[in-house]
Amino acid sequence: MPCVDDAEQFPGVVIRFRRLDDPVAVVTDHDAVQRAEAYPILRIGAPLFGHAIDLGGGRWRIHGLVEDTPQAARDALAHRLRERLVTATDADLVAELAAVGEVLDWQKVDEVTVGGRRHRVIRADTFARFGPAGPEPPRPTDLDPRQADTCDSFLGGADLIADPAAPTGVGAAVLKVELLPARYPKAEVSPAAYADSVAAVRSHPNGVLLPTRYAVAEQVAGVWQPSSRAVATPQQARELILFDFRWLTPRIANPGEAAAAEYRRAADDLEASRADEVSVRGRRLRVIRVETLLRFAADGPERPRPSDPDPEPPPEAHFARLRAEGRLPEPD
Repeated sequence: MPCVDDAEQFPGVVIRFRRLDDPVAVVTDHDAVQRAEAYPILRIGAPLFGHAIDLGGGRWRIHGLVEDTPQAARDALAHRLRERLVTATDADLVAELAAVGEVLDWQKVDEVTVGGRRHRVIRADTFARFGPAGPEPPRPTDLDPRQADTCDSFLGGADLIADPAAPTGVGAAVLKVELLPARYPKAEVSPAAYADSVAAVRSHPNGVLLPTRYAVAEQVAGVWQPSSRAVATPQQARELILFDFRWLTPRIANPGEAAAAEYRRAADDLEASRADEVSVRGRRLRVIRVETLLRFAADGPERPRPSDPDPEPPPEAHFARLRAEGRLPEPD
């Protein structure tokens, strides 16, 4: 959960908000207040990594903030630049794209400049609310289209412009105030991860809340644990449970025909009811909300931290090592 020492002083930051008078905004803010009371504990989850482009004026375009490691985000950035190289016609830009791609193939670099714009590998913290009843499920005001594929990205199917100076609604502003001073609990992470977490609060005092995401959690031995990746809508999370009950569990766990039939019935009931929680054969699963905070400094969004796990080497460096070990033939 977030850890804040009341005796500590954090950097001052201006959080702009605007009160919206339309009925939807009023109900949404009311839901946020009620849920903060019912689920008062915010717990930090695993970070996400992606890349962003500096648009100037403090605004950054966010791309693919879905990776589990910094290197996966670097690889995604390199892939995006290669796609741009295919269509580029300006000779100088072609040369620049090729050179930057070569660097990313061999080195762990978290920022490059192409066409006069900075491209940065970024990290974001994820959070979930908890209360006596467990993790927070979707809210009545959350968008929940029945067709799971109508929103294929938690960024809304398109890249997002992040601007920490832009005003938000009241509920988002209050949540931002809660999350900005949050750091990892000292007893639950390595000393390096804790120190980096504390340092990030000071070095990146502002932030942008990204669209809410959803995941599946399962209660195991009385403890709620993450059971899936985060997705864009509650329905997409339900689809993950349906796939588990109809395909994964019957084939991997091999529970027997009677148990498999119970799982199929539970899946049918969930599909029809679109409930946020389901129990079957002693298992209890819930669709939960996941909040994402991208921390900002004056220089832009936070990069990967030194303590973030980053085991994979860049691709060409990895291939070179395999060739040196005789495990990969030399290229023709």
